Amino acid sequence: MHGTKAWIATGVVVAALACRKSEARKLEEVRACSAITMDAAGAANCLVLQYKWKKNQALTAATRFAHEQDSLDQFKADSAWRADRGRHAKEISQCAVDPSGDMTRCLLGYGWAEERAQATEDSTWRANASKHRQEIGSCSRRRDMQAGACLQLYYKWNPARAMAVDDSIRRAKMR
Repeated sequence: MHGTKAWIATGVVVAALACRKSEARKLEEVRACSAITMDAAGAANCLVLQYKWKKNQALTAATRFAHEQDSLDQFKADSAWRADRGRHAKEISQCAVDPSGDMTRCLLGYGWAEERAQATEDSTWRANASKHRQEIGSCSRRRDMQAGACLQLYYKWNPARAMAVDDSIRRAKMR
């Protein structure tokens, strides 16, 4: 009798293990669903409907897979960006002397991502902070025009930055 119980218990364990999916099979299912959907929630729904996953496990796996893919894509993009650093330095130099004063727009013209172009303009701007303070001082002393207009006309500031300074000067004078 004792031997029969052992065989039954062993049979139950073997059957349970046979029903479990291997990690490779799960990954294959997640990849398949991620390939045909737009986001992790869609992939999770696909896993539930097509492969009978439990909803919370499907969402966890799909979210993890999406995060891993995003990280990999960003790593590839950053690597390619660093490989072209010489070209980018040349583009920055050319856009720094752009007559419009709008470095971000100029960099966008070279195909830069908007966030990277804006961050580069901000960084370049901060690097020249002492020069900009002198320009503000010079323009704020003028009586024939507003500081923002002066900054745009004589120092080629982009309109958004010039108007922000102009507004700041006006608010300070009101106090």
